[in-house]
Amino acid sequence: MTWRLPAFAISAITLGVIDMTATTQLNATSALAASPISGAAPLEVTFTGMGPGMPEGVVVLDFGDGRTDDTISPIRGFRRTHLYRAAGSYTAVLKSGAYGGQRPAVLGEIGRVSIIVD
Repeated sequence: MTWRLPAFAISAITLGVIDMTATTQLNATSALAASPISGAAPLEVTFTGMGPGMPEGVVVLDFGDGRTDDTISPIRGFRRTHLYRAAGSYTAVLKSGAYGGQRPAVLGEIGRVSIIVD
């Protein structure tokens, strides 16, 4: 018998032993959007997106200007605002990965957007 959950597959063997295997599944909804993506400095940009759906995951939004936000839930949608103070071209990147325990989490890119500040 097998039960399927968004990020886990649990199988019960006839001996009554439960084998629980975590699988990393990125949902199709994992993405990053920003508005506006260009304008004069200072430019306040609103970022929206969705975590990958891993209950024990880590999500980091790197704004591309040296600042990051690591308070994003891996299982819920999010909305963040960020102020770009200086003119330039920035790439905001949403990264996610499984919680690393005592080791650092290995994060992969799940979304990116370019911001142009005049």
